Amino acid sequence: MFEDYLEKNILRQLFLCGQFYHKKEIDLDELSHLLQVCKTTLLNDIKAIRTELKDEIIYSHREKDTCSLYFDPTSPRFRLIQKLARPSLFLKTCQLYLENEPDYLQLTEIEYISVSKAYSLKKQVLAYFEDCDIQIQHHSPRFTEIERRLLLLNVTYRTGTLKIPTLPADYFLAIDEFIESVTFNSRRIYDKDNREILRIGLLISYLSQKKHPLSIEQDFISELQKRPIYQYVMDAWHTTKLKHYYQENEVYFALILFNLSDYGFNSYQAIEEDFCHLHQVFIEDSQSIKQLITQFESYFNRKFIGNRAFERALIRLMRTAWDNYQLFVPEKFYLLSPEQQSLLAEIQPLFNQWLAQLPYRLRLKINCLDAFVIELSGILRINKTKLHVRIVTNSDVKYLIYREALESVTTFDMEVDPVVYQHLDEAIKSAAQQENTRILCEKTLYTPEAEQFPTIVPVSVDTIEKSIVWAVQAVR
Repeated sequence: MFEDYLEKNILRQLFLCGQFYHKKEIDLDELSHLLQVCKTTLLNDIKAIRTELKDEIIYSHREKDTCSLYFDPTSPRFRLIQKLARPSLFLKTCQLYLENEPDYLQLTEIEYISVSKAYSLKKQVLAYFEDCDIQIQHHSPRFTEIERRLLLLNVTYRTGTLKIPTLPADYFLAIDEFIESVTFNSRRIYDKDNREILRIGLLISYLSQKKHPLSIEQDFISELQKRPIYQYVMDAWHTTKLKHYYQENEVYFALILFNLSDYGFNSYQAIEEDFCHLHQVFIEDSQSIKQLITQFESYFNRKFIGNRAFERALIRLMRTAWDNYQLFVPEKFYLLSPEQQSLLAEIQPLFNQWLAQLPYRLRLKINCLDAFVIELSGILRINKTKLHVRIVTNSDVKYLIYREALESVTTFDMEVDPVVYQHLDEAIKSAAQQENTRILCEKTLYTPEAEQFPTIVPVSVDTIEKSIVWAVQAVR
């Protein structure tokens, strides 16, 4: 929803910056199609990025259809996006409302814009707040304290402009020590972007606690206590210096921040241990989420209970959705391929049906759904294609070798014919034209006529892996 209000040119530049940051090279035709702009507009956006971030760019090159751009590896992504997003009048207006609600006429003096433009910005910002389920009374937002802080975090993370008074000398050292303690205890890895989200959130907590003290209900605390992050944060809170700077209740805002932040691991064992904890909370102990998974299983006609990749992707989506605070998460911007857009259109009714049955109002942020769809498309691709494979060979041993190699492939469901075909006859050539059928033919039995069938692939014990890749792609 945030992306529905941000200026379109800034939104495109932020997305392109993220693409260059991670992929280094982009296909201009592909992205202009996905972003629904002409190539000239895209090139103008890239030119603006080059100008604004010239000090952080170490290499830039343009070919006819591609463009490469390398950033200084010491420049974190959030610093780059802050430079690009800082000129946004929408973000500036949001921040004014969150720090101290202005009269829209004040905007004309602060930003040197017309009265009509200021009025338009006010309507736009209020529409955004209302889209986030913020109460609007007499043309003014009525935030809860948690909502105000999270919205301010969202805006500040993107602009880097927060009014900060003089702070204790070792305050940020205490924050870093606290984050390190949680990281060490949980073995979770928070990248630079998510560490910045945590640091800004904790700073907002520090600046807000006296004027806007946090009020926490017991039901809220009870829900937090179910999650593995609760003990990690509490242990760090009691063993580091950070607690000396905060009122007692502020630890719960720290818990909210960690619950909303994304993280990773550097070992499979750590992933498994974390998954076991989260699986208990979000799958085993949640009848409603089990019902959602059942709906997915029925729709896609496949088993998802026990599919760890699917369950973890769903947990990632649901972990931040609690109490609708997901709406305020500073998520990355995702762009779906046409295939993924179709998949999103398929699963949205499943989510809508499930959400309508819940005894409380829950909303899922579209950007988080996009991230889930990208993961789901990969999960479906792993299992959805079933290939029927026939092996042509005059050796029983080689048949067994090829069969075992095919059955070890996990990205496709390989159904290997139990018949050992001794030569490449007309019946085999006819079968090669059937949908999702592949023929692995011993090189010594491969004939020139087979060249016209891309699904007939020559194979030997020395080329098993390459031949299977050819067979999957059906090209040579």
